[in-house]
Amino acid sequence: MHLIFQRHHIPPDEVYNKDEKVKRFMYASMMLQLEEEEKVRKEQERAARRMRS
Repeated sequence: MHLIFQRHHIPPDEVYNKDEKVKRFMYASMMLQLEEEEKVRKEQERAARRMRS
């Protein structure tokens, strides 16, 4: 949840006051973004290792 506040500049009270379905969507959306970023990070690490070999 910290990332929602930090990246999107949405204050905690604004998130907490949203409808439960909206909050679930926000959390799921953030999780998808984080998973994609992790995938890209791992691909970059693999490419860097291949370049060193």
